[in-house]
Amino acid sequence: MINRNFKHLFLGRSLSNIGDSLYSVGLSWFIFSETHSALWVGILNFALFIPNLFSFLLGDFIDKSNKKSLLIMIELGQGILLIPLILLILLNNNPDITATIVVILAFFISTIGMNSYVVQDSMIPELVDEKDFAKSSMYMSFAYNTMDYIGNAIGGILLKLFSVVSILVVDVISFAISAFLFFQIKTIDKPSENSKYSEDKTSIWSGMLLIWNRKDLLLITIFGALGNFFFGGLAVYDVLIGSNLGGSGYYGVLLALESIGVTLGSTFIATFFLKFINLGKLFWISNVGMGIFLLVSLVFENKFIFLFLWGISFVFQGLNRVVINPYLQTTIETKNLAKFFSSFNTLTVTTLPFGSLLFGSLNKYINWKMFIVLFSMFMLLSSLMFIFNKAIYNFKTN
Repeated sequence: MINRNFKHLFLGRSLSNIGDSLYSVGLSWFIFSETHSALWVGILNFALFIPNLFSFLLGDFIDKSNKKSLLIMIELGQGILLIPLILLILLNNNPDITATIVVILAFFISTIGMNSYVVQDSMIPELVDEKDFAKSSMYMSFAYNTMDYIGNAIGGILLKLFSVVSILVVDVISFAISAFLFFQIKTIDKPSENSKYSEDKTSIWSGMLLIWNRKDLLLITIFGALGNFFFGGLAVYDVLIGSNLGGSGYYGVLLALESIGVTLGSTFIATFFLKFINLGKLFWISNVGMGIFLLVSLVFENKFIFLFLWGISFVFQGLNRVVINPYLQTTIETKNLAKFFSSFNTLTVTTLPFGSLLFGSLNKYINWKMFIVLFSMFMLLSSLMFIFNKAIYNFKTN
């Protein structure tokens, strides 16, 4: 681990992400089992991610605030709001009314947590040196993404063995422990010497302007927005694929394989690739690899071969998660990171609920195999954007 403070941030984020995934998986299956409607799953995912639309409004506030205190309040707030959600599910009498209230509470939980990534990403340059940005990104990619998938897998297994309520109880505990870990962090103010670009605007729109004025950031943002639109659809189709393969058990297996793939991609495989090529080239390699293996998985009727290839495709998704943050943290001035990341979240994460809502409503017309073809084609075509942008393609850390 890079240092003691970073260790607390990493462990706290890892537990928090498991918690995020647990309630997302648990609520998705609960909504689907109660309503038997993919549209309701789409509505839930819409509620979980739409708060990010307003993330940019808090960028300047985060830059000027004590980030450690913000992290603690975010974790405790999410854990507290889960308690009435647990009681609601235990007292479930009317599926439609319960589903509606679950969606509303999920919206408020997500509103509290919407800037947790922003706070942490903008905090990292205060805790580590520039030479360790790529290493810290691998760790945080593991915490952000791999732990998401591990949480998904744990959620799928707990669903098979226990109940949604047991998942949410574990969830509350994870948020409490992560708050304690964040409390252990001792931040040190560091001068912002790592930037290759400077941006001095301080309005709530400064992050948006930074993205608009730089082609490389605009390209990454467009890719992130479109990618999350499809991942929003994937959140719906994961449930349908699991159901098609054989039920909640296969849903858990599917999520577990995604977890294993992202874990391998963001750690061992990323380390291997970076021995031979610079960080920037992984942008397009990760997209091409994921697109190809998703397409190939559709060729096989055997469910076990399909699941194996599905897992391999997420190895490349793990690679993708490693490369973006070092580029952003190196090329954006430290004092503007929260402004940028909050605006970046607004423009990229908010497309995810619209993807869930759209594909949830269109699932009768676009089956899961057709969706995977569309997703694969997007990944393959987007790789061309990163090949032709020289600033990204040639990027390497010091």
